[in-house]
Amino acid sequence: MDTDNEFIEIKIDFVRGEGDPSRIFRAMAGLIDSTQLLDTHLAAVLSTKVRTTLVLQDVETSSLKSKLKTYVEEIPDEALKHGETKIIIGHFLLKAKHRILNWCSDRKEIKSRDEVKQLETDIHNLAEQSDIKLLPAYAPVETASLLSDINVVRDALSSLQQEDSATFISAEGTSRYNRDLSISSEIVRELITRDTIRSEGERILKVKKPDYLSDTMWGFKYAGHQIEAKIMDNSWLTKFQTRKVSVQPGDSLRVVLREEISYGYDSEIVHTHYEVVEVLEIIPGPKHIQGELL
Repeated sequence: MDTDNEFIEIKIDFVRGEGDPSRIFRAMAGLIDSTQLLDTHLAAVLSTKVRTTLVLQDVETSSLKSKLKTYVEEIPDEALKHGETKIIIGHFLLKAKHRILNWCSDRKEIKSRDEVKQLETDIHNLAEQSDIKLLPAYAPVETASLLSDINVVRDALSSLQQEDSATFISAEGTSRYNRDLSISSEIVRELITRDTIRSEGERILKVKKPDYLSDTMWGFKYAGHQIEAKIMDNSWLTKFQTRKVSVQPGDSLRVVLREEISYGYDSEIVHTHYEVVEVLEIIPGPKHIQGELL
């Protein structure tokens, strides 16, 4: 039987009669989605085979309040201690979500990887305190997933007005959602990057989307996939934008390309950045070549 201790509430307080009313429902939907994402990634700390689902139990409208419950649908067939396994997993998920939200509330911006590593350590300690495994082998929460989930929370809160507020409530306490936390994509990339390898050399790029306005990136096909790159060769760019040279989609450019490839702490590529240092030659596409031959 469900007890009140097992439920969570997401509550949004708002100024009545002001602003776009749909903002409250957009924010609530986003916060529910973020809670489900957090459950999924936090459960993986205990085991990749744990499956959870979030179920709506009730909606109240004094403010807008959603009453929810996380159900543990599947548990791994591995070395877990006997007892109320699903309840223990549920308690861990609650404590970890509160820890993340409180950590976000304590700061206005994320400045260093050490801050995030401390949060990861706190979550790992909570997993160990659950004492659910016969052998204390708990997986670390992935930095990229953790920061992505925090960004999902921030995106959900962006719908709210300054006077609006949101809280996460459970038997473990009350946590405030922080609308002012700043975390740019550049900071995320820096936090999850271990090494960046830079190279520069002559390449051929097939043009997919030229930049006629000089304020966007060019789209190219390179090494079998789509990339975006800014052309730093201002002399050539001026000729293109003043129609002294013509480039059409399907043409190719022989260029000097600068590549920056960033690797995460698991040695996987987390980001790539390209710049065209110099344009050496325009190579017409097949239709242009056929037209010249005719």
